[in-house]
Amino acid sequence: MKSNISKKEIESGREIIEKLSQLNFKLLPQQLKEIIPDYKKFLPHPNKYGLWPSKKTNNKKFKQKYDKILLLLSGITASGKDAIRQEMEKLAPNLFSKSISATSRPPREGEIQGKDYYFYESHQTFIQSIKNGEFIEYYKRGETYYGLPKKSLENSINHPSPVIFSQIEMSGWTKAKKHVFKINQNIFVLKIFVLPEMNFFDYQNWLIEKRNDSDLESRLHKTGWELKKAPKKSDFIITNRFEKDTDSLTKTAQTIINQLTDLLK
Repeated sequence: MKSNISKKEIESGREIIEKLSQLNFKLLPQQLKEIIPDYKKFLPHPNKYGLWPSKKTNNKKFKQKYDKILLLLSGITASGKDAIRQEMEKLAPNLFSKSISATSRPPREGEIQGKDYYFYESHQTFIQSIKNGEFIEYYKRGETYYGLPKKSLENSINHPSPVIFSQIEMSGWTKAKKHVFKINQNIFVLKIFVLPEMNFFDYQNWLIEKRNDSDLESRLHKTGWELKKAPKKSDFIITNRFEKDTDSLTKTAQTIINQLTDLLK
């Protein structure tokens, strides 16, 4: 069985990581475009904190108003997307309904079934659900499976909140969009990718500190693959600034909220 991104695709990110190791660019579109030309499509918004719209956001579909939005938010490992999501829910709790992911690991202290994750009783039951076609996306990290059940996304669609929030891997964006359109073609899908605003060496050292495990090389190659694919798949890039003793996180979260409310009726 394979997840939405194969080992071969992950390995294809090695070339990007090798180039970044030589050049130590900042992980910003204006520098990444030197090795990944598709980032030329993104320009910083002069009035929106950390937001880089792509040229396709000038299309008329971004000028219309919608009853419901599916927000697909992803980012490279340790980019701070979890913190951004939590801050958005804190700032606008009635705006979002969250699609809950599933895992084959047991709950950690304080985690609640159906709120933090859907906890499967064993790896075997999770694998059987994959075989039954119950997941939009899944992946394996170490010995643990993670994924987004189709039922979870369907429950979010039926929730009265106007924004369905799905923190799904970018490799699952296309499948999520197709599944949603089978249910409701009037939902607007907004795709945002998060980059940490730091140079590559700082990011690499931070990743070693935060995610120091046997999977580190694979994580870095996956980061390379994501950096290569993000400008092709994303509507917006968000740069997360990680500034200490400032309200940077709040500003970043508010920027995304403002973008959503601009699109809502």
